[in-house]
Amino acid sequence: MSPRAFTLLILLVQDAVLSARADVLTFPILPPISCLENHRGPYPMRLVQIKSNKDKESKVYYSITGQGADSPPVGIFVIERETGWLKVTEQLDREKIDRYTLFSHAVSASGQPVEDPMEIIITVMDQNDNKPMFIKEVFVGYIEENAKPGTSVMTVNATDADDAVNTDNGIVSYSIVSQQPPSPHPQMFTIDPARGIISVLGTGLDRETTPNYTLIVQATDQEGKGLSSTATAIIEVTDANNPSTDGILRTTKAGVKPEMPSGSLTTHVLNTATGLPAAGLALRLAQLGEPGGQWTELAQRWTDADGRCLPLLPPGQAEAGTYKLRFETAAYWQGLGYTSFYPFVEVVFTITDPAQKLHVPLLISPYSYTTYRGS
Repeated sequence: MSPRAFTLLILLVQDAVLSARADVLTFPILPPISCLENHRGPYPMRLVQIKSNKDKESKVYYSITGQGADSPPVGIFVIERETGWLKVTEQLDREKIDRYTLFSHAVSASGQPVEDPMEIIITVMDQNDNKPMFIKEVFVGYIEENAKPGTSVMTVNATDADDAVNTDNGIVSYSIVSQQPPSPHPQMFTIDPARGIISVLGTGLDRETTPNYTLIVQATDQEGKGLSSTATAIIEVTDANNPSTDGILRTTKAGVKPEMPSGSLTTHVLNTATGLPAAGLALRLAQLGEPGGQWTELAQRWTDADGRCLPLLPPGQAEAGTYKLRFETAAYWQGLGYTSFYPFVEVVFTITDPAQKLHVPLLISPYSYTTYRGS
C-alpha cells in the first residue's frame, strides 16, 4: 500500500482561532507539525485533520499511537475516530518534551488496515518562559591592587532552559547593574556580555582604601532584551606589596581558585540546613577599646564558595583584647528565600595570646546557630 494514499488537511492556529487552508497536501512522509508551547487554547485544540482516500469506498476509522498518545505521557494527543481530527488536549512544555513522534492508523469497519501506519512528527515551538539562572548566588574573585585595565578577575555563568539554537530566547547577555563602593570611580570593572568574564576597567585599585567591591551582575535572555535575573559578585583586592600576608595565587586567569592564606584569625561558616558552605555571607570584625570604650571596626569580609574568607587578622597584626565577629545572617537567608529568626549573629571573644592562631567556625540554620573555638 502506498503511503501517498493518506492526505493531510492542514489547519493553522492564529491567535487561538482556527482557519482552514484551501490546499490539500499529500506527502509520502509528513512534514513536522509545529505547536506553540503554553498556547492558551481552548483545549482540546485541533491541530490537523488526517484523511484516507479509502474513505470514498467505505467507512474508515482513525487512531494514533506513540509518545503522548498511548505511551507516556498518555493522552496529550487524541484523534477523533470518525473524522480524523488530531487534537492536543493541554498546554505543551518544550523544556520537558520538545518533539513527539506519533503514528496514525486507518482501519475499516471490520478492523482491517486500509493504509500503512503514517509517521506524524509534532515539534513544540519555544516561548520565552524561563529566565536565566545563575549557577551560584554569589561569586567570589580576587584581583591584585594596581592591576591594569583589561586584567581578568573572574567569570560568572548563567543558564537558560529556553531554545538558544532556533531562537534567541535562550541566548544570555551579561551586564553589571551596580558597584559598591563607587570609588575611586563607579566603573572600576566591566563584563563581557557574551562570556560573563569580569575584567578591570579603571585604574586605582588600592587595597588600603578599598579592600573589596560588591557588584550586582545581571543575566538577560533574548540577547539582552528579555527576562533577567541577578547575582552578586564579590571582588577582594589583594595586597601587591606584602605577598607573604595575603597568600593569594598570582594568576589572574578567570576560573583559577586562589589558595586561602593563613592568618591569626580565620572563620568558616556552614549552612546546616543544606550541609553546604555558606557563600556570600557578609561579616565584620571589631575590637573593643578600653573597658567601657567603643567598638572599632577592623575588617569586613564576604565568605567565598567554601564558606571562608581572607584572614580577618593577618599574621603579626593580632593583639590582646576583646573582639567581636558580626555575621549578617538575615541578608544571607533572605537571599536564599528564607526568613531568619536571628537578624545577625555576634560572637564576642578574647584574645590572650596574640601569637596563637585562632579559628572561629559558625554553624547556622534559619532558627539556630552554633559557634566554638576551632583549630
